[in-house]
Amino acid sequence: MEWLSEACYRVLNSVVGYGAVPEHVAFIMDGNRRYAKQKNLEGKEGHSSGSKTLKQVLAWCSDLGIKEVTVYAFSLENFKRSKEEVEQLINLMRKNFKELLEPKQKDDLIKNQVKVRTIGDITLLPLDLQILVAKAETLSAN
Repeated sequence: MEWLSEACYRVLNSVVGYGAVPEHVAFIMDGNRRYAKQKNLEGKEGHSSGSKTLKQVLAWCSDLGIKEVTVYAFSLENFKRSKEEVEQLINLMRKNFKELLEPKQKDDLIKNQVKVRTIGDITLLPLDLQILVAKAETLSAN
């Protein structure tokens, strides 16, 4: 997905070149399974690659001075996928939220005044993931 990372950066950079830096941008996490299929990878590898790309894109947004980013990452439709794929997506979310709560990441959240908010019914997620989400939201509340 390196080409996508580079393409996203070029798009973000060109948008900024046309005027003021946008206050808010949004991304829809879509196409990870198609990417994996095109590369003859397992679906979970596509999701993992998409997650890594998102982290890079979020860093670029910060570098460019974009103040708010919305990421549409998991919908009710995702629950209709196979049990195995839903578990893979849940595990990826779990991993990402755990990383957010590691000391270096926590310090970066606070230093960069990042506020983590979830939108939707998180009670549909496993309890341990709900707790991780709540911790990330609480940590970044101010």
